[in-house]
Amino acid sequence: MRIGIFCPYDNHGYGHPAAIQAETDLVLKAEALGFDEAWISEHHFDDGSSSPSIFPLLGYLAARTSSIRLGTAAVLLPFRRPIEVAEDVATIDILSGGRLDFGVARGGPFPEQNRNFAVSAEETRPRMLEALQLIQRLLSEDEVSHHGRYFQVDRLRLTPRPLQQPVPTWIASASDAALDDAAAHGHGLMAGLTSTVDDIVQMLRNYQTRSRGADPRLAVSRFYCSAPTREAAMTEAAPFLQQFFDRRRRLSAAPGVEVPPTSIDGFVARSLIGSHDEVRARLAELAAAGPRSVLLVPTSTDAARRCELLGTFRTHVLEGRPG
Repeated sequence: MRIGIFCPYDNHGYGHPAAIQAETDLVLKAEALGFDEAWISEHHFDDGSSSPSIFPLLGYLAARTSSIRLGTAAVLLPFRRPIEVAEDVATIDILSGGRLDFGVARGGPFPEQNRNFAVSAEETRPRMLEALQLIQRLLSEDEVSHHGRYFQVDRLRLTPRPLQQPVPTWIASASDAALDDAAAHGHGLMAGLTSTVDDIVQMLRNYQTRSRGADPRLAVSRFYCSAPTREAAMTEAAPFLQQFFDRRRRLSAAPGVEVPPTSIDGFVARSLIGSHDEVRARLAELAAAGPRSVLLVPTSTDAARRCELLGTFRTHVLEGRPG
C-alpha cells in the first residue's frame, strides 16, 4: 500500500499566500520523508481555500520536487475547457518527468460554483464524462474529431504529448454513478475523507464486479493526527476538523441559510486520529480493506505542526517506535 498526502489548501486564518506556502512546505516534507504521492485540491469562491488554479500550483510543485508523484484531487471538469485541460496535463506531466496522476470530479454540491460558472448541477456529470473522454483522446491519439453535446473539435492534434502513455486517470467520488464510470473505463477511484472501512470494501467489490474482474485502483484520504495519548491528539485535531466541516456545510447551503455547527464525533471515528497505537491499528485495518493508496491530511491548524505530523507518522506509526 502506498502512503501519500492530500493537500486541501485550507486557509486557517493565516492568509492565502501563507496557506499556499504552507502546503508547498508540506509536499517538500513528504518527499523528504519518502512519501509516495501528494494530491492537491481545486476549490472555487471559497475564502477558506487557496487552490482555485490547480495547474499553476502543480507546475510549481513539479519544479520543487523530483520523486514524489503529484496528483489532482480533483480537476472540476464541468467548469473547464477540455482542450486547455489536456494541454495543461501534458505540460505538467513533462515538467514533472512523468509523475502526474490526473484526478477529476464533477464538483460540489456547492451552489456558488454552479451559479458563477453557469453550469447546472444536473449537467455536471454528463459534462465531466464527455470532457474526460475528449481529453483522453487528445492525450493519446494523433488526430481527434469530436462532435458531442457540449464540446466539438475537428481534426485536432495536441502538442506536446505527455510522457506517460496513458496518464493515470482517477474519478473522485464515492457515488455509485462515479464507481460505474470508473469501472467502465478502467479509471482509478478516489474515496472521500468520510468513507468507512466497510464502504471501501464494498466499493472495491463493486468495482471488480462491474469491470468484469479488473484490478481496482482506489485511493482513500484520511485526517491524521497521533500523539502519545488520544486526548492530546484530539486537542490538536478538533479545531481543524470543526473549521473544515463547518465551512463545507456553509458552501453547500443555499445563500442566506444559517448553518449550525457540525458535530465532528462521527468524522473522528473514520479518521486516523488518536494515540500512536490506535492509529497504527486503524491503519492496519484500512490496509486490509485493500486500497492502493492512503492519503493523509495532517490535522492541525498550525502550519509548522502539520509538517511535524508527517515525521510523527513515519516514526511512531509506520516504524512503530514508542513515543
